[in-house]
Amino acid sequence: MVIVRRTASVLLLWLLAGLVPALASHLVGGELTYKFLDAAGPVSQPFRYRVTARIYFNKEDGSAAPNGTPSIPIRLYSKAPGKGLLLSVNVLRDSFVEITPATPPGCAALAPRVTLAIYDTIFSLPVVPEGYVAQFTSAARNVGITNLRTPSTEGITLAVDLTPGTLPNTSPEFTSDALIVVCRGQTVSSLNNAYDADGDRLSYSLVAPAGNPDFSTFIPTTVSVQYAAGYSATQPFGNVGMATIDAGTGLAQYRSSTQGYFALAVDVQEYRMINGKEILLATLRRDIQVAVLNCNGPDNSSPVFSAATLAQRDMQVEEGQALQFNIMAQDPDNQRLTMTVSSGLLDGAGPIEATLNGQPGAPVGTRAVGVVQVTGQGTVSGIFSLRAGCGLARVTPYDIVVTVADEACASKVIAQVFRITVVRPKLIVRIRGDSVVCAGSTVSYTAVGPVLDQYRWITRGGQVVGSPTSRTVQVRWSNAGKGVVTVSGLLANGCLTDSVSHLVTIGSGPIITGPTTYCAQTRKGLRYTVDGIPSAFQWTVTDGLLVSGQGTNEVRVDINEGAVATIQVVDLASPSCPTLLRVEPDRRCLAFYNIITPNGDHLNDVFVITNLAYHPGTALAIFNRWGHSVYQTEDYQNTYNGEGVSAGLYFYLCRLTDGTTYKGWFEIVR
Repeated sequence: MVIVRRTASVLLLWLLAGLVPALASHLVGGELTYKFLDAAGPVSQPFRYRVTARIYFNKEDGSAAPNGTPSIPIRLYSKAPGKGLLLSVNVLRDSFVEITPATPPGCAALAPRVTLAIYDTIFSLPVVPEGYVAQFTSAARNVGITNLRTPSTEGITLAVDLTPGTLPNTSPEFTSDALIVVCRGQTVSSLNNAYDADGDRLSYSLVAPAGNPDFSTFIPTTVSVQYAAGYSATQPFGNVGMATIDAGTGLAQYRSSTQGYFALAVDVQEYRMINGKEILLATLRRDIQVAVLNCNGPDNSSPVFSAATLAQRDMQVEEGQALQFNIMAQDPDNQRLTMTVSSGLLDGAGPIEATLNGQPGAPVGTRAVGVVQVTGQGTVSGIFSLRAGCGLARVTPYDIVVTVADEACASKVIAQVFRITVVRPKLIVRIRGDSVVCAGSTVSYTAVGPVLDQYRWITRGGQVVGSPTSRTVQVRWSNAGKGVVTVSGLLANGCLTDSVSHLVTIGSGPIITGPTTYCAQTRKGLRYTVDGIPSAFQWTVTDGLLVSGQGTNEVRVDINEGAVATIQVVDLASPSCPTLLRVEPDRRCLAFYNIITPNGDHLNDVFVITNLAYHPGTALAIFNRWGHSVYQTEDYQNTYNGEGVSAGLYFYLCRLTDGTTYKGWFEIVR
């Protein structure tokens, strides 16, 4: 494990001579993290999560658990109202390693001996839309903590929120396990920076550590530790000390005028954009102890970053392009320097092309971030190089965490976070096309900018008609409301350009209420209405006749026999979106011929009922004018030709299978 003396992701100090009793309790801090794996668990518990506890223990002689306890209890709770504990598991220790940095030759040991123990297991959980909470609690917080009221009775609780399985997520992970010695009266920089594999925005804050939980609630409440008088979460070193943290990077500064142990904690809140709104996904808390002591020995000046290095802390690069910058620090005392660079971009043999001095980095232990170290006498420098491949762009920047430590008895450390934002190329200037359209209309849109190999169009509130990959597309807009058309370009190197969106207001005309089909017998006097002021509308009819109501919100219409008519209405107060209604014959309506001429010329030779094919099993009876039956069938097929009867008037009775009846007359002409 690569550890740099007094680098500062977390301040974990333990037994120092004369500070606490030799047989003190052993637990000095830690954190819980998790990763959503999949939904491949049992039917009743489909969502699988990997939960990892990183716990720090005293390695000094006489410690109760110098390498960490063999197992720890981890409990999983449901966030659903009234649910509570889902399961409790005794998790075995996976590994442990002493992370105490070596003492330079000729120097007295100042750093405490600390062991990092890792406990890792996989849980299968039921479906809980509200999510879950993982907790670990121990009563073994060490005694002798200066800023706690009664440290011997304070427990320690580590907790992390787990998002529901429907919102897959991996919690942030702190980028290092470094130790730091805080010399009394000196201001020290410390890094609490974390890496988020999902690219969510992280926000850091100093908070009070959690002590003994309140088990009277469904999810045990994490009760804050009780501070001694003059101390608080924001003043963990008292009112003559100082503790600050950068909310964006986790870069903290500490100073204490008092020797002793001090408990504090850092919260990392994880935010994600969902449906255009940023929401708080989860909170990760790291419990920390800081030891402050009197540092003896010759004066030692702190290393310093070069002015050119500090001038480039925030950078931007486009996908498909390369970025390179130099990180350099110098030591006024010409001490040997060790620079440690950590970043999720340094993924070793992974897909990201990033190096420091040509080295792609390698993870330390179970951390997801890669680390590269560089040394130098008096001066240390490294060239960080990144070729931003396709798919690397995201809203949040990538952090490059840098610490530089000198090799001296009173070693000093400096820390800084450099940030690289990877964006897509901004080649498309805008989208040309209408911003106000009518529902049902089809409108052209064109990407304005350099001609690209291919385009990708998407819409909300409409649908691309035809190919969605050309520079100009047709969009058919649907219901009234707000719409968006968005385009990005596909470059020859396979990268997408940044997308450009065009907001569209989709209007609609008045809604016409009335029949959309008609029967031959009912095609006249059809009634159509719209909502609104009676005198505000203009109507037109094709293949029909507007009988009455022009200029009002109600009209009567006659449709030409057998025609497909179109009725249009325009609201004169908003004439840009006329409404069209198509009216066509109802093919299921029956119509009865009233004359037959059975003379063999194939014209009106039989008694015809139109649309009879839509009504199988139709019964028909025919009577002469004296009421005598001359023809009867239970399934008429348009075949009656008046055989056996003379010319004259006849009457019919037609009955459908649903009981509907029609009656009337027809004439036989010979």
